[in-house]
Amino acid sequence: MSWADRLREAAYTAPDGTRQTFSYEDVSRATSKKTSVYTFADADGAFVQDTGRGGRRYPLRCIFHGADCDTEAAAFEALLWQRGPGVLDHPMYGRRDVVPTGEIRRRDDLVSAANQAVIEVEFFETLDLTFPRSQDHPGDDVAAAIGDYNAASAGQFAALAVVDNAADRADLQGTYTRLLDGASDGLSALASAQDAVQSQFDDIYDSINQGIDTLIRDPLSLAAQTSLMLQAPARAAQSIRDRLSAYSDLADSIINGRGADTSNQLASRDLYASGAVTGSVLSTLNHQFERRSDAFDAAESVLAQFDAVQAWREEQYARTGDTDTGEAYQRLQQAVSLCAGFLVEISFDLSQERSIVTTRPRTVIDLCAELYGEVDSRLDFFIETNGLSGDDILEVPAGRRIVYYP
Repeated sequence: MSWADRLREAAYTAPDGTRQTFSYEDVSRATSKKTSVYTFADADGAFVQDTGRGGRRYPLRCIFHGADCDTEAAAFEALLWQRGPGVLDHPMYGRRDVVPTGEIRRRDDLVSAANQAVIEVEFFETLDLTFPRSQDHPGDDVAAAIGDYNAASAGQFAALAVVDNAADRADLQGTYTRLLDGASDGLSALASAQDAVQSQFDDIYDSINQGIDTLIRDPLSLAAQTSLMLQAPARAAQSIRDRLSAYSDLADSIINGRGADTSNQLASRDLYASGAVTGSVLSTLNHQFERRSDAFDAAESVLAQFDAVQAWREEQYARTGDTDTGEAYQRLQQAVSLCAGFLVEISFDLSQERSIVTTRPRTVIDLCAELYGEVDSRLDFFIETNGLSGDDILEVPAGRRIVYYP
């Protein structure tokens, strides 16, 4: 039996159960490899940590031919626009739970290949079955999970911290203060985007900084205040990309830095690294997603950050010999899982990218009105998503590819 004998019928089954077959050309798939690269000042080369694989994407050129190719292609397009996960029967790679993502292109070869219509689409193997979904208010469940984590994290910090004598307190205070200043440097730009958020962030920072001599003797209160400080900038009116990047950078600065040599150092670094993950989770809750791809990207970012922090935690607990009770980890894992499920769930109600190519010069107002039906609330979004600037805002030239999200 050859490879040709092992090929399957190609088809897509939409969320409503409608199944449609199609012809195809050469096929491929892409899989992201999740790795973390660590470099060290006193050593050549790099250490690469393998953290598994990401989602798989299946780009396909779906071909419809014959006298009814136009209506078959239109029916297939309608299936792709349905919201929710479907099933791809891939001719080479088998059956997969998928969601169509990105731009969906249709081409009707009226002259070069009569009686043929082609739809190009990329299917993304879905996370939908992997993570829990709330039946009522998923965003509220994620926020509640973060609250449970904060309590468990404070208890873990208090259990690890050693403050019996002056030397131990100095060790804890030294490590903690450096992390406090690093968090301030890394998150202040986010917090400054909104006066109320900056005020809250600064008030908590000042309270900790000025009272550190007293708080160091009360680890439970210190950890609780730290979590609130780290999570405050997640509510700022900054782009989701900027917020996730800032929290990821904060976590990376900790896990790529010097390892923990004492229980106090581990307690402090774990508090800040894991706290950065909660900041990313809350950032997704405090953002109004408009595009399906943005929600998927945010889910992948949060999951990757969580995986990196947890791999680092395991190494550090082994390094110091401390015991991880697992309660804070379980609470954080629950929050991250609910977050990923929440993002996948809302993505089904978000717009998927479509595109046109202008056939003549157009004004942005005319194009926006034509594609969105109105201008006032969509014009800035239209300009931003197409990267229009300068002369393009005055007149979009012919031949320009324009994306929109109906």
